[in-house]
Amino acid sequence: MADAILLERQTGALTREEQNLLARIDAWFIAHRDEFIADLIAWVSIPSISDETAAAPGAPFGPQVARIFDHVARCAKELDFATESHDGYAISVFFGEGPQDIGLVSHLDVVPAGENWTVEPFEPFTRDGFVVGRGASDNKGPALLDLYLLRAFRDLGVKLKRRIRVIYGGAEETGMADMQYYAENAPVPQLSIISDGGFPVNFAQKGGLNLVLHIPTGPLLADFRAGVAENAVPATASLRLKGRTTDLIERLLLRVPEDLRAVLSLREDDGDAILVARGQSGHAAFPENTTNAILLLFRALILTGIVEGADLAATETVSRILQDPWGIGAGIAREDRDTGKLTLNGGIILPADGGFNLHIDIRYPISADAEELTTILGAAIAPVGGTLRVARHAKPVYIDRTSSLVELLQTTFDTIAGTQTEPFSMGGGTHARVLPRSITFGPGFGRMPDILFDGEPVNRRPDFIPDGHGSAHGPDEFVDIENLRRAFRVYAVALPRLDRWLDTGQFSDV
Repeated sequence: MADAILLERQTGALTREEQNLLARIDAWFIAHRDEFIADLIAWVSIPSISDETAAAPGAPFGPQVARIFDHVARCAKELDFATESHDGYAISVFFGEGPQDIGLVSHLDVVPAGENWTVEPFEPFTRDGFVVGRGASDNKGPALLDLYLLRAFRDLGVKLKRRIRVIYGGAEETGMADMQYYAENAPVPQLSIISDGGFPVNFAQKGGLNLVLHIPTGPLLADFRAGVAENAVPATASLRLKGRTTDLIERLLLRVPEDLRAVLSLREDDGDAILVARGQSGHAAFPENTTNAILLLFRALILTGIVEGADLAATETVSRILQDPWGIGAGIAREDRDTGKLTLNGGIILPADGGFNLHIDIRYPISADAEELTTILGAAIAPVGGTLRVARHAKPVYIDRTSSLVELLQTTFDTIAGTQTEPFSMGGGTHARVLPRSITFGPGFGRMPDILFDGEPVNRRPDFIPDGHGSAHGPDEFVDIENLRRAFRVYAVALPRLDRWLDTGQFSDV
């Protein structure tokens, strides 16, 4: 057995038994594909946005998260799987027997819909092999895949020494209080795969620092609002220019460069001009190809000369901080070999106490110091009377990329995909931050869109949604069912391999 495990880890070579399992897994998924899509549409239609302000007994994240938990638990019970509720913070679904568990962990909450959708975000549909709707890819498609793995293993007679425990959280997008509670109050699996990331193996995650910057303003910006989530780049920002007519603003906009004017629009409401900037939304941890609408609007305000006094000081200060998504303008740019560049996103602005609160999401490399970053930003806003508080802080996650666990998962993916890739680090945060003995492994392909999986491309996208749309936190979010089938194949081999690897007792790897 030890020799077989060593061979798997070093070469990833499939045994005859694994080749047979893959053939049966493929046939099983194809037979259940339509049912899978119908279930996913039902899950996505529930707007399960975590909302602690609407908490109730047994529903700490509000009624919609409780609703999706009830729906998924009912689905599992109808399939004759045992379930367990963890006080409304999470639910578990079980398959198999054994004194210990292997976990499959994902989440059922979603970010708010946001703006610029061309379809209704919570009226999901399938077309051309895609399912479109908020949460289809992050993370309800992968979450449903976990449940279907239990079904396939049971139907095909796949037996492990350990029980598989699927764990669904309800607040991954809002600070991970779901899995923090679980880790403190429920059985932690011997080892867990977090199915809420990308392939191949994620060996490191940047630290997560969420700050609230209070910026005093004058009367014009005191009611400024923008954004829907700290970890989503704002798609639009708007400001009511009280006492200013559209004719006046149109003349002032002639001072703005043509490329900036192209993303601005103007309308009148009750005698006031309302100026709107359109950016490009996306996930805060992956700011490439995104544009923060807050920064666009502030640039326009400065160039037109509309803002003055405290309003101008606030606008200039925030514009410097949000100048770029890498923290250069803010003075906190950091980078290292293992985890790359720091990212900074101004996700939300809300009125507060004679000014506004700017909610910032920072993902910092493992070599950076969170306290130093906080000090620098505090000093940057001090000249305008700004103050800062830390809303949340999650330390970086790191697993030795040369460990036997990383090597086993990496070679398993490469063998099934017929490719050669490398473990990766990322700025996105998963439940691996808070759940002990866990590692993020798939099921997405967004980090390597140009690879071929078993000779086929993975970067197919719907031709019926606009370019720039479709990302996990952006408008018109979609998931490719064929890519989920590919992930299904990887997990079907990886789980039995992990079961055997755990017999070696190499727990120091995690």
